[in-house]
Amino acid sequence: MKLLKIDFQNINSLRGEHHIDFTQEPFLQNSLFAITGPTGSGKTTILDVISLALFNQVPRLGKMSTNEILKKGAILTRNQSEAFAKVTYRCKAGIFASTWSISTARTGNLRDYHMELENLESGALLDLKKSDVPAKNEELIGLSYDQFIKSVVLAQGEFAKFLQVPKKERGALLEKITGTEIYRRIGQEVFLKNKERAAAIDAKKGKIETYKEQLLDEEVYKLKQTEAEKLQQAREAIKSKLERLGKEIDLKTKLQQEEAELAKTENELKELRVRQQEFDAEKGLKLKRHQEIQVFSDDLNTWQSLTEKVKDKQSEITTASKAIKTAEAERNRLKHEISEMFKLDVSSENFSEKLEVYKSELRKLIAERNTIATSFTNTKTHLKSLASPLHFDSDPSDSTAFEAEVKRNLTSKQKTYEELETRFDLKNQAVSDKKEKLQQQLKQLRQTEKSATAIEHLKSVLQERQTEATQITEQQKGLPEQLHVLKTQIELKEAQLEAKQQKLEIENLQKQLSDYRRELIDNEPCPLCGALHHPYSEDLSLAENGLKTAIDVLKQELNELSQKRMATETSLSQLEKQEKLIQERISLGTAQLKTEQENFDREFKDLLKEVSAGSFKDLENSLEEQERQLNQAENLQNELKLLHTLKSQTEDLNTLLKQGKHVSHEIEKHFTGKISEFEHKINSIEIAWNRNEQNLQQQQQLLKAAEATAKQVQEQLSKLSEKLTAALQQKGYDFIEKALQQRLPAGEAQALANEHQNLQNALLRLNTLHAKLKEAIAGLKETAGEIPLEELKQQQHENNEALTKNETAFNEVSRLLKNQKQNLEAIEQLQQEIKTSIEESRHWYILKELIGDSKGDKFNNFAQDLTLQQLLLLANKRLMQLTDRYRIDQPGDEEDDSLVAIDEHMGGQRRSIKTLSGGETFILSLALALALSDLASRNIEINSLFIDEGFGTLDPETLDQTLDTLEVLQAESSKMIGVISHVDSLKERIATQIQLTQNGQGYSTLKVV
Repeated sequence: MKLLKIDFQNINSLRGEHHIDFTQEPFLQNSLFAITGPTGSGKTTILDVISLALFNQVPRLGKMSTNEILKKGAILTRNQSEAFAKVTYRCKAGIFASTWSISTARTGNLRDYHMELENLESGALLDLKKSDVPAKNEELIGLSYDQFIKSVVLAQGEFAKFLQVPKKERGALLEKITGTEIYRRIGQEVFLKNKERAAAIDAKKGKIETYKEQLLDEEVYKLKQTEAEKLQQAREAIKSKLERLGKEIDLKTKLQQEEAELAKTENELKELRVRQQEFDAEKGLKLKRHQEIQVFSDDLNTWQSLTEKVKDKQSEITTASKAIKTAEAERNRLKHEISEMFKLDVSSENFSEKLEVYKSELRKLIAERNTIATSFTNTKTHLKSLASPLHFDSDPSDSTAFEAEVKRNLTSKQKTYEELETRFDLKNQAVSDKKEKLQQQLKQLRQTEKSATAIEHLKSVLQERQTEATQITEQQKGLPEQLHVLKTQIELKEAQLEAKQQKLEIENLQKQLSDYRRELIDNEPCPLCGALHHPYSEDLSLAENGLKTAIDVLKQELNELSQKRMATETSLSQLEKQEKLIQERISLGTAQLKTEQENFDREFKDLLKEVSAGSFKDLENSLEEQERQLNQAENLQNELKLLHTLKSQTEDLNTLLKQGKHVSHEIEKHFTGKISEFEHKINSIEIAWNRNEQNLQQQQQLLKAAEATAKQVQEQLSKLSEKLTAALQQKGYDFIEKALQQRLPAGEAQALANEHQNLQNALLRLNTLHAKLKEAIAGLKETAGEIPLEELKQQQHENNEALTKNETAFNEVSRLLKNQKQNLEAIEQLQQEIKTSIEESRHWYILKELIGDSKGDKFNNFAQDLTLQQLLLLANKRLMQLTDRYRIDQPGDEEDDSLVAIDEHMGGQRRSIKTLSGGETFILSLALALALSDLASRNIEINSLFIDEGFGTLDPETLDQTLDTLEVLQAESSKMIGVISHVDSLKERIATQIQLTQNGQGYSTLKVV
């Protein structure tokens, strides 16, 4: 992943729009650059822009929302209404631009923020909600927000803290820095999974105990089995007796039912015979007359149909006559309307022909007018678009005023251009060629100035190193003599110490009892008798010869001299190494300066002659002024060309306006309505005319057909009436209408016929049933026993009660036996499940013993130790490039919890990180930060790196060495490395800079140099 561009507006103290393009100079030649400026000028804001545009988060503030921006007063520059942050980056998937923006509504309230992501290679915006953009960036880059901050934007404070915290806190901090919280969660999940399995097994064991408590004793179980068999035998006997009683009761019951059914049937027969008589008296004659007339039903139906048809045709004739009169009146109205609106005199014979000719002529005129109007509108729009860059006061709609303004501008700009044309001889040479030549001169001048600055910087650095070498030589001068003096003093002190120690040994051998008594001390045991009180030692005078004190003094002095010698030797060794290193750098710097100076003199020889008359700045200002004037001439060329075009097209616009007015006048001669309504009006009148003519023809045809049909039907009706009257007179009916009166409606006639048939069917059914019932009763009386029905039911009731008691007792015993069997089966199944669960969950138990605990510390500590080993290995590789003095190691069992620095200049002495100076701590924390970036970039290529502050704690030599290392890192990995600092020497060392300056109002400006 590599950052290509940073664009932002009104972020924190950086007001206005700012652009940093890493794909352009000076970043192409120098990928190591510095972000410099005083405290509070907004150096870290540039890093905030990057994380905000990608992840909607800022390291110091967390996730951003409207409420957070308002509450913390951050991000949006004071007194500004909108802001945005945009980052363009390259990754494996392509080149993308991620944008974050916010603005203020008209009400003064802050709108919600907005994010979008664009694929610059395809030019398409990704279809994402704003909340999905950070996750998509994380997917494309391959780094989460926390990983991005720790591997692309390196903040030194967190790593300095990491160096010094105790082991427990260091593990938590390492977990946070590397984003390896997963190991803690795995340990916790293993612990919980094993606990869950164990709880499930314990629950099943508890169920087994519950089932065992419900089991019967073996003797009780056998007694219950015997009892169940006896109850089963008794139940079978009772059921057999109940079956026999049930059959007898059914016979007695059926006999009673059949006798009752016979009595009921006899009553129904009497009632049915009465109904038959009533029907014959009331409805039989009416049905008989209807059936006589039904012989002529077809002719009667036809006669009625023809009569109705004659009436219908008369009605149709009347309706058609009225419609014809209405259509003729509508034709006259339409003729008048066509004459008034379209200036046409038409008739039914010539309407279509005249209308088609008229429509063709008018449409041709309207089309011509529309074409002119479209051309006029397009020309006017084109003129407005062309004139937009010139910011005219008039509009093309007012062609006269517009044309006058075009001419005024043409005259004014032509005069200005002629002056520039004469000044630069543009008649003989193109502006672009002149500009290109001038830009080449400017580019060469700036390169010369940059090279001269670089040479001066090399001279300054070389002078500083020579001064430093002189200082080191001066520091070394007295050290060999000091070592010689210290060596002599040590030898003398050693001889004096040896003499004093030998004298003390001799005197100890010659000690008398009084000396021992003098040495006795109250409350301390005598070495001979063990007494704690020494009364005879109190009166002895102390005779101290001072040997022990002298020996102690000599040892102290000897120790101090040894330490002083060691320190002097170390200082001399370090100074010699520094002298050697500085001499090598002076040699390299001298050679580089010579090469650079020779290249400079050779490459910029001609240009230096021009500069000799004045300064680089004067010549650059002169060339820039010429470039500005050439740009003005080029703009005037384009504007004059545009003005000539505008003049020509304004004349075309006036011509179109005249043509349009002429065609509109021609249309008004033939059509009185609005032109836009012509098609609607002409189509409406045409449809209305044709529809009326069609309706008139239809009504005339209907009238003619109705009259013919009425005549034909009347003839048929006359013939049928004569025939039908003669036939009906033979049946006793003088008129057809009288016969029709005797006809019953079809439904009524059918109902009477059905009723008569139903009475006949019912009589037949009841007579048949009566005979069958008598026969059945006789048979049942022969089969049924002598015992009365009530007594049989009493016996049945008593046996049912006995069966119920038997089944209740049997069910209770069966339930106990079934429960016993089910409980035994459940116990066996649970035991098998417990066995299976133990086998299946054994790996969880093993994992729990190895890596699981309630807090996840066991596995996390193991994983963090491995991560720390890898991190320290990479850090020491980076540290070798920064300094040859220190290495970082984990603390031993007896050492302080903080990390250990191994001091190679002190014979590999192990020192707590806490004992290091601020500059030394920075070097080690920088090595750790670079190591973490290396660790992250094993899976993801990271080509952009920002290092935030910390350089102020370094001495000049270490700072120089650190920058050398960063230059090597940049060269080896092709990384783009940005260093954020306000250290002046760092600004001088790094040529490419993003400089931030503050004004008196608290706002900052940004400049790339």
